[in-house]
Parts: sequence; C-alpha cells; structure tokens
Amino acid sequence: MSETHQRRRPPEGAPRSSSSSRSTRSNPRKKKRRKRKGGSSGFFKVLLAIAVIVGFAVVGAGLGTVFGILNGTDMLNTEDVTPESYTSIIYDAKGDEFDKLHGDENREYVKLAQIAPYMQEAVIAIEDERFYDHNGIDMRGIMRATIQNIRHLSLSQGASTLTQQLIKNEVLTNEKTFVRKVKEQYLAVSFEKSLAKQLGSKKAAKDYILELYLNTIGLSHGLNGVEAAAQYYYGKNASELTLAESAVIAGITKNPSQYAPDTKPEKSKERQTTILKKMLDLSYITQGEYDQAVAEDVFSTLVCSKTEDDTKKANHNYFVEAMIAQVANDLVEKKGYKKAQAYDLIYSGGLQIYSTMDAAMQNTMEVAFTDDSLFPASDGTLDVTYLISVMDTTNPDTKSNQSHYERKTTVTSEDQVDAFVESVKKELLDDTHVKVLDKVTTSRSLQAAMVIMDQHNGQVKALVGGRGQKPGDSVFNRATQALRQQGSAMKPLASYAPAIDMGLLMPGSVIIDEPVTYGSWSPRNWNGRFLGPCTVRQGIRDSMNILAIKTFMMVGAESSFKYMESFGLSTLVDADKAATTALGGLTQGISVLEGTAAYAAIANGGIYNEPQYYTVVYDHDGNVLLDNSKIDTHRVIKETTAYMLTDMMKDVITGGGSATGHRAAISGMTVAGKTGTTNDTKDLTFYGYTPYYTAGIWMGYDTSKVIANGGSAHLNIWRTVMSQVHQGLSNKGFTKPSGLVNQSYCSACGGIATDLCGQDYYGLTAHTDIAAADFKGPGEVCTVHKVFSICKESGKLASDNCPASSRMDVVLAVDEKGKILSKPSKIPEGKMDINIKETCDYDHTNSPPPFEDNLPIDNGGWGGNNGNSPGTNTPGDTNYDDGIPDENTWQNNNFGIN
Repeated sequence: MSETHQRRRPPEGAPRSSSSSRSTRSNPRKKKRRKRKGGSSGFFKVLLAIAVIVGFAVVGAGLGTVFGILNGTDMLNTEDVTPESYTSIIYDAKGDEFDKLHGDENREYVKLAQIAPYMQEAVIAIEDERFYDHNGIDMRGIMRATIQNIRHLSLSQGASTLTQQLIKNEVLTNEKTFVRKVKEQYLAVSFEKSLAKQLGSKKAAKDYILELYLNTIGLSHGLNGVEAAAQYYYGKNASELTLAESAVIAGITKNPSQYAPDTKPEKSKERQTTILKKMLDLSYITQGEYDQAVAEDVFSTLVCSKTEDDTKKANHNYFVEAMIAQVANDLVEKKGYKKAQAYDLIYSGGLQIYSTMDAAMQNTMEVAFTDDSLFPASDGTLDVTYLISVMDTTNPDTKSNQSHYERKTTVTSEDQVDAFVESVKKELLDDTHVKVLDKVTTSRSLQAAMVIMDQHNGQVKALVGGRGQKPGDSVFNRATQALRQQGSAMKPLASYAPAIDMGLLMPGSVIIDEPVTYGSWSPRNWNGRFLGPCTVRQGIRDSMNILAIKTFMMVGAESSFKYMESFGLSTLVDADKAATTALGGLTQGISVLEGTAAYAAIANGGIYNEPQYYTVVYDHDGNVLLDNSKIDTHRVIKETTAYMLTDMMKDVITGGGSATGHRAAISGMTVAGKTGTTNDTKDLTFYGYTPYYTAGIWMGYDTSKVIANGGSAHLNIWRTVMSQVHQGLSNKGFTKPSGLVNQSYCSACGGIATDLCGQDYYGLTAHTDIAAADFKGPGEVCTVHKVFSICKESGKLASDNCPASSRMDVVLAVDEKGKILSKPSKIPEGKMDINIKETCDYDHTNSPPPFEDNLPIDNGGWGGNNGNSPGTNTPGDTNYDDGIPDENTWQNNNFGIN
C-alpha cells in the first residue's frame, strides 16, 4: 500500500495539537460536563468489569465443557471413515457357497480420477466452497451461519464442511446436539491433520476426503455414492456425467426424498439451477457453460435403471429372504442392533452365514412350482396390483403434495391389465396432478407355498413362497407371511392332540356322529351324513367334523388354546377360543411355516423345535456373531400321544378311498399327515411327514375365492416333491415308544366290551386299538348291547302269537331313545330291517316260510325269551316295557358328549 494511503499514527511522545489544549482550558462548562460524564463512566467501567468477569466465567465453563467432551473423544484412523462394504456369503447345509449379498445400499466405490471434474466441483461449490483452503472446519462459514441463525432466530443454517459431513455420516450420528457438533469439529481438524501427514500433503488429504465423501453420500432410492447414482439415473459411469447431470446429482444430497430427479423433478430443477449459479459465481464454469447446462433437458433422459424388467428378476430365492429376516431379527433381539443397522450388517458386513437350506431340496421344490402341469387348469384370470404416486403441482412447496394409491383387480387378459391401468390414470391424473412413479404387478391367480423341515432339529430345508418364477426381491412370501384358514388340518392340533394327551380319549374311543347344535350353530360333516358311533381313528381318517367339534368341547376352549400356542401358533386371538377353531375357522389364520412346525412337533415325538434358517453366523473377522444352536425347544405333548396321532394319521394316507390324503402316498416310505379344505374349497392345505422330514403345502388365491377343479392338486405337488426328497432313503418307520398297550372297546358305545359286543347283528362289534398304558379305560362296561327276540317274518319284536320257528334272538346296540346304533342306512343283503319299537302283529296262520338267517349268537342257556314276557332280556337286567331300555340305564355311559 502506498504511503499516501496509509493512516499514520503520530510519533510516540509527540505533543498534542495546541488548539485542542486551548479549547479544553477555555471552556469551564465543558470541563464540568466532562466531570459528570467521568463519574458515570466509572460506573459503567464497573459494569464492564463485572461483565468481563462473568464472560470469562462463562467462557471458562464452556471451555471446561468442551475440554471434557474432547477428552472423551477418541482419535480417528483412516479406516474409521472408510466405507466398509464387504460382500456377505451364504452357505447351504453342506457348507457349499450358493449366494452372496452385496448390500441394499447399492454402493459402487470409484476413485476420484473416475469421477467427472464437474461432479467434484458441483459438490464443492454447493457444500463447501473453501474445501481446499480450511483445515477441517470453515470459520468464515461458521460466522456466516451464526449471524443468519441469530437474525432469523433459528438453527436452520449450518456450516459443516465436507470433512465434518463425512465424519458425521460414517462415525457419529445425525442428532443435533452441542456435544455431537464439538466432537465433529474436533475430529475433522485432527483427521485432516493426521491424513495430511500420512499422505504427504494437505492436497492429497483433501483429495482423499473428497473421494470418500463422493462414495458415501446418500442419493435417494438406497443409492450411496455418485457411481451408483450415475448408473441409476442416467445409465452411465460417474466419469461420463455432463455438467447438467452432475449438478442434478449433487443437488440430491441436501434432502434425498425432496430432490430426487425422478420423483421431484421441479424441486430437482430448482436445486440444479442454484448449484450451477454457484459454480458460475466461483468461476468453476463460464457463462456459456452455465446457459447450456440450464437449457439441457436432463429429466427426459433419466433411465432409472431399476426398470420393471429388472424388478422381476429375483437375486435371492424365498428361503434366503426368510433367512435374512431371521438373522436380522436375532441381531436386534440378541445383539441390540437397530433394525437398519442389522440389515446393513447383513448385506454389507462381509458376514459368513451358514444356512440350513438343502440346495437339492430347494431346487426340487422350485422346479415343481414352475411346472404348470402340476397345477389345476387356470381359470383364465390374473390378479393385478397397480401402485401410483401422484404429485399435486398446484402446491409444489408443501410436504403433502404427493399422494400414493393402490388399486387391485382381477382380469382375464393382458389387454385388460393395460385398460385397468389407463382407467386408474384417468381417474387420478389431470393438468394439475401428474404421475411421479407407478408400478404394475400381475400374478397368476392360483398360488401355492410350501415348506420342508427336519423335525428332529427344527431346520428349514427348503421353502417356496409363490408359484412360478419369483417376481423379484423382497416380494410377498406366502409361506411365511400369508395367514390362511387351515380347514380340517386344525383338527389334530386343536382337538385330538389335547384330548389324547389329557387322557380323555384314545384312538379307539367312540364318539357318536350325530346332529348337534351349539347356540345358533349347527355344524355338519363335509359329506352331509351322520354315521352314528365312530372311533377317533375314523374321525381323523375321514375328516369328520362332528367328532372333532365334540372332542374340542370335551377338551375345553382354554385348554385347546394353550396347546395350540405351545405348538407354535403365534397368530391366535381370544376369539379363537371357540368350537369353530376345531374346523379351522380362525380369526386370522396361520402361516404354512407355523403349521409345518406344529406338525413337525408331532413327528418329533411331541417336542417342538422353533424353525431355524441358519446354524451360525461369523463376522468379517471370523468371529462367531450368532450361534443358533440354542433354539426354542419344548415338549408339547407326550411321546405316546405323538405316536398315537402319527399312527392314526398314517390311515389318512393308506386308509383306502375314504382316506382324504391317499394321493400323498410315497412309494416305499411311511407317511402320516392331515388334509385341510375350507368351505367352498377356497384354501387347500396338507401337512405330512415321514420319519425324516415334515412338509406343509397351501394352495389358493391371494384374494380368497373358490378353487375350480382344485381337488387334490396340492397333494400331487407334495408327493412329487417329497418323493424326490426321499429317493435313496430307507423306510425305517416311526419308533414306537414304551407305555402303550392294546385296549378293547365296544364299537357302539366305547365302553368295555362284553361277549355280546362281538355278536352285534349288524356287525358293529368290539374293536381293539392302541392306548396309553395309564389310560383309565373306556369307562363303564357296555350296556347298550342287548339280546332281543325278533319275529323273522315282521322284523319286529316277537309277540306271544309268534311261533318258535318264527323267532330269532339277535344282539343289537340300542340307545336310550330306542335307536339301533349299529343299524346302517342301507341294510346289507341277508339282513333284516329290524324295528324294536313295535311288536309283531303278523298273522302267522297263513304265513310263508319264516326268514332264514344264521343266528349271530349261540343262545346256550339263554333259550328263547327265557320264560319272560316277549321282548325282554335276561333276568336281572334292566326292566323292559317294549324292548327299549329305561332312560336311567344310560346315565353313566360315556358317549363323548359333555
């Protein structure tokens, strides 16, 4: 600066201006005024001193706080801010690698030299214009932000440098606190200093920080880093970005949800223009470059690489996604991770996950589910879901200017899909409401899902959550997420397992199949018929509704509910404490996975194992992160109960034409299981198991409707898959535990059989079945089988007028109302239609030869009517009036009706 432009101070000790002295001496009033002023200035000096002292105290306290924070802040290494994004490896049950997880954040790391200079300059211009000058924090920026915040009485202005933002994103948190800000600024300065020493220069350190920043910033849609963003938005590498495109991407980082060019084009354009203007002001670009970039249409060239075709390509199968969900849940519950942290670790933490999946079983199941020949003929419909986001352009600055809609329908052709989409657009779009994003999903109407488990350890071996090729990642998994009604598949879980385990019934116990009413509900059997006395074994084999309901009532709703919960059914509610539950009428339904695990407990001798998809997870350094060897395992039912259920459910497969699951039979392998079909055939379910594996399958529509010609298609698929799974395995059968005996029952009443029970005229004789050794027995000795004297010619009770040659003694089982329990609806050939409610009034004088029949009993000492009046039984038995037992004879008999 020239001498003439400098303000010069007078030499030290030089006299002041004489005029000044004169004026002071010659004006006593001014002197007096100065004295008064001097007095008040002393007061202010005291205040100033106090203020300074207080200020120093405050500053001292503040500095003390700051130093305390800094003392508790660890220094950073380069690795602390380097993005850790390692590929996680998944291994199958044999230990072979079969899948990789690359990270849902979609980060592709590139060196700074591979990023367009425009991209670098755009970020520096808008985020940290003095980046290459400061030492980690920008004091000018801090002062500017402070003034702005004071002026506007807010904390909206920030002054974070790129280094601070990097540290905040990779090391610290986003919380707006004084402590976090102090740490952030301290670490920024120390990190830059350390990095410059490590790399040899400040410039090298700055370049590396910029490289890290450009590879870690969030750019919407799960994109992290400019390379992933360049590929997504413009289908090119970051090195190929134009000035206009660079400004667009640089603008996203301020608020990814508000400035993404594909969802918020107007906002994105405003932000792009702001950045270009800033670059022009900082001389990064010329006026001509600015004008050209502003005029460039960067929105019509968006490609958004996750196209509809890409979303239909699944990177991972249904099993892997179910496994990921379980690993994430365990990281949250067992290790204290936040949900987002857990998923980030799974996808990007370089984990080694050892799954329980059998690759061969999984492939077998997937092949079957893509084989249309195994499924019923399509009804020609497609389920369509259309998602669309609409922006209200009349309110561009409001946060609620975007609405999201979901529309569903069922159509019969692809053309109708297009027409449906257009109709929705016509409804929602106009001059002021524009489409932001939309997605159309179509699926085959008839769907299915299947799970295979190893019942001995709870390991899920294979799982498919939908028919056909998996349409994409993170899609709806019908095996684990769909809650469907189970129909008769609930009978063993809700009724028979509890009843047998509680010692109320055994396989040979008899229950009367008859019309019943509970309140306003009068359930029926699926075939509309009532068969009278039936065993529990028959009830399971033929899937008889009345027997299951009566058993449920015998057990009690509360006890049944507890057993079902112990079987692992987690979606039950209090409203399911009702008899309809015995038939599968649940409030929400259950998943195929939970149903399979419940039946696996029966197959495993009554011990429940929580389903597991992995055995162990190692972290990036090879340390055990999760050990899944200690899963939830507990006994649900006794081992003897489980075996008896299995023995009965084998009849579901091998019990002939009346067996509901005979189409699931596997050649050379023992199979047990239970079918389930809901009303109007809207859901088809089957749970079956062998000595090796348990598998459950469901078939139906996502939107519940009748399955036309469904029949046993699900059983055919089950058999197809499980036959291949069991190839080469020996049929070792189910191990029979100790504690079981054979028990005889009267087939009419279930009581202890007598000699008469084996001589029933219609063949409803005694039977023997397995039972628990501690079972108290069927109760009273049979009293329903009686000997009746019948006229061969009339089929009625013989009268005094019936000659001896026309009489025959028969054994019949009769209830308290006089109904013959053993009498079939269709009288077998060679048998009479006996009526014991009437006495013979036949004229025997001109009668034809009497009805010939091989008497079913040896009268022995009983002989005729034994001297008693017609129709009576042996002396000492219950008194008879007309051959019908007195009512009090039946009061102690147990018919399973409580």
